[in-house]
Amino acid sequence: MKKELNEKRPYIFWADFIRVASIFLVVLTHAASPVIRGFDQITLENWMPANVYGSLARVCVPLLFMISGSLLLGRKDHLTPFFAGRVKKILIPFLAWSVIYLAWQNDYGNYTFVNAVKAMIYSMLTGLAYYHLWFLRALLLVYLFVPLFQGFVQASDEKTLWYPAILWFVFGPLLDSVREHFKIDIKIDLGFFTDYIGYFYFGYVLGRLNYSKLAAGLAGLVFILSSIYTINMTYAATSAEGDYVEYYHNYLRLNTALMSLSAFVWMKFAGERLGQAASPAAVRILKHAASVSFGVYLVHAAVLVMLERGGFGYSISVEAGPSFYMIPLVTVIVFAISWLIVVVIQRVPILRAITPH
Repeated sequence: MKKELNEKRPYIFWADFIRVASIFLVVLTHAASPVIRGFDQITLENWMPANVYGSLARVCVPLLFMISGSLLLGRKDHLTPFFAGRVKKILIPFLAWSVIYLAWQNDYGNYTFVNAVKAMIYSMLTGLAYYHLWFLRALLLVYLFVPLFQGFVQASDEKTLWYPAILWFVFGPLLDSVREHFKIDIKIDLGFFTDYIGYFYFGYVLGRLNYSKLAAGLAGLVFILSSIYTINMTYAATSAEGDYVEYYHNYLRLNTALMSLSAFVWMKFAGERLGQAASPAAVRILKHAASVSFGVYLVHAAVLVMLERGGFGYSISVEAGPSFYMIPLVTVIVFAISWLIVVVIQRVPILRAITPH
């Protein structure tokens, strides 16, 4: 059994393809956010491209949960090595970057060391050090249930395997949509099990399947239609309110779930085809991009702010020109700078643990 657990797993091109694309879309989401939230302060001509970018990129976080589920739930891990691995890969970076972001944002100069530590611990327990770190905390909570789901999927037949996925979809995104659009306060609440753990589980049940061109094409069509719906409904609700309405951009809404599930199916199909045609050089580049992707997620929020403030010797902001091209331009620059920073961090032995591969 020990030998089995230590065997090198085959490289999965499509998984890294989705992972890297998702991190890029995270950066795009955060780059577009200031423009989207400034609906009442800018022209519609500038706001609408941000809405389009922000809507299309909304699949980013669900895809990250789905990739994790796809790679983890089919395995049978012993509890101790599994949780030791999660501590190393998620908990240590979460704590380290929480401290870094708290120290960056706050002045602890008048605190004693002990009081500064207490203040940081209190901040981490009662909130977040920085907005994007919520994902790590949510992922840590999901990981608590991974050993249970691993046992479940190995003992289940095909119909039983789909039961939790359908349960999540019906009592999560679908029920939420019924409540919102029909104004019916249905008193059913499955709590945590209608949260992001649904994407995590869906990643496994969808990731183990092979898709035909027809299935991938239908998934692409669902993505296009649900994206158009998201863009239009976000505009309609925001226009009616006079201020940005986030409802249709929430990661757990029905429209976003349809976008994310269909995007996963299409990207898996596309990633498999790209992997078959990829040259060794292309595979090496993707592997390297995937190895820094988690670090890019951790540092990009600070890079966005520093870039706007001129922290790299020049200042550039998404609001400095038409959002149609400024948002993707800033996204590419932030992604590239974050990539370089992570490469440097990973070359320093004492810092390597805070941006794991």
